[in-house]
Amino acid sequence: MTRKAAREQLFKLIFEAEMKETALKEIFDSFMQRVAEDELDLSNSSVEFIKKYCLGIDEHSEELLNKINNTMEGWSFERIGNVEKALLKGAVYELSYEDTPKEIVINETIELAKKYGDSKSYEFLNGVLAKFV
Repeated sequence: MTRKAAREQLFKLIFEAEMKETALKEIFDSFMQRVAEDELDLSNSSVEFIKKYCLGIDEHSEELLNKINNTMEGWSFERIGNVEKALLKGAVYELSYEDTPKEIVINETIELAKKYGDSKSYEFLNGVLAKFV
């Protein structure tokens, strides 16, 4: 699995946590159970990437929400859709705590928004992330 595909799987886990209003750690534990039962075809490096990011997002959840809310103008985190919430959490975490080049983070976030969001999601996310960086 490529890093891009691992990022997409991470997005799905964050999205599931948003939809279920459940802690990401809980969703991650369920995901790991499926990995252990070989229901998912993932490389060790992909699993480690997803684990690191899920635990990091969970650990820094409050800080991430503050950063996101402070960046959005005229919006609050509670008012945006679950796709946008999940993508922002993942992107802001990676931009804040990892060494991935910002262009890669923003580009892959926008591509996921085009795939999973509505027609305006990617424009909204591009604006928020541009302001954030």
